[in-house]
Amino acid sequence: MDNHSTQFSTRLWDYALTLYAHPGVANACLTLQDKAGADVCELLWLCWLDRLGLTTDAHAAAVLAPIRDSQTTLTRLLRERRRELKPLATPGSRLAEWRAAIKGAELAAERGTLVQLQALTEHGRGVRPLHQDDAALITRLIRHIGCRRSAVSDPLSILVATASIRPSNDSTPAPKP
Repeated sequence: MDNHSTQFSTRLWDYALTLYAHPGVANACLTLQDKAGADVCELLWLCWLDRLGLTTDAHAAAVLAPIRDSQTTLTRLLRERRRELKPLATPGSRLAEWRAAIKGAELAAERGTLVQLQALTEHGRGVRPLHQDDAALITRLIRHIGCRRSAVSDPLSILVATASIRPSNDSTPAPKP
């Protein structure tokens, strides 16, 4: 993939911010995270890959292992602490300030994850070109999450319906079918 670096003119971070800000997407992602154990960064990455005409390959799980370890030991821990503090942190309190700092650290960790996922993609690790006979994005997302379609179809439908969104600074041509 190194020789196709111009293909990545839209950074994953920019794409993720644009997609996540679209109406309904944040709630859909958080539902998938809380109800199905999905990693939101990976969901956004998979949508970005689809937008670029790419998908994961047979080596993706092994390549993602160190990133997933980091997500488990850092990002999820920060998220749990932030959520625990929510009912206790009254506006303007020191606890609210602390919670905001934890939220900032959580966001920084997620951004770091997206940067790592983009780097994997740019180096062709764990990804391959999308083929016409590949399953639809929603099916690939369901397989990635590893749960029944009925359990996640509504939030995934919202995510998939907006996955082709383009950030305002995107000059990447749409993939050819």
